[in-house]
Amino acid sequence: HQWRALKHFWKLILTPASELKYDNYWRRANFGYAQLTDVEVIHRLLSFDEDLQQAYRYYQDLVLAVSQRSRARLNQLLTTKLTVLPHPLQKAQRTLRRHKEEILHSFKYEGYTNGPVEGTNNKIKVIKRVAYGFRNFANFRIRILLALPNTYIAINWKNKQTARAKVQARAA
Repeated sequence: HQWRALKHFWKLILTPASELKYDNYWRRANFGYAQLTDVEVIHRLLSFDEDLQQAYRYYQDLVLAVSQRSRARLNQLLTTKLTVLPHPLQKAQRTLRRHKEEILHSFKYEGYTNGPVEGTNNKIKVIKRVAYGFRNFANFRIRILLALPNTYIAINWKNKQTARAKVQARAA
């Protein structure tokens, strides 16, 4: 019964507490078709295990600290003793401690994103997939540089194309 409820409502557990619904009642099959809100479901799920309860509180505090960009609160959470947390969260906290500076920089430099880099990587993967492989790496590299809009080769290629079009237009 418990594992089925946890499996069914795992997304609800990951939802930030501020986004949970307090007023919508739904019939929940996992709890004997009782009419429960999201918050009541969370309370019932957390009553299954003390470690889950601690992990949920810690996770929600982290989400709140990051969403509010609170350096002090994040520092406080990352200095929590490891023995207080459940074992899986200890490893996560060590990772967060290792990347603490980067996380704090993300608070300061709000508008930066790695979206353009991810887009470039995606475009390269699409070229690789569509081409079914290149005979040599040089051709593959040239194809990538031509496809990306702001590379030196792509800009020169476009300039050559426009110059060629102008010459052809004059000749006609």
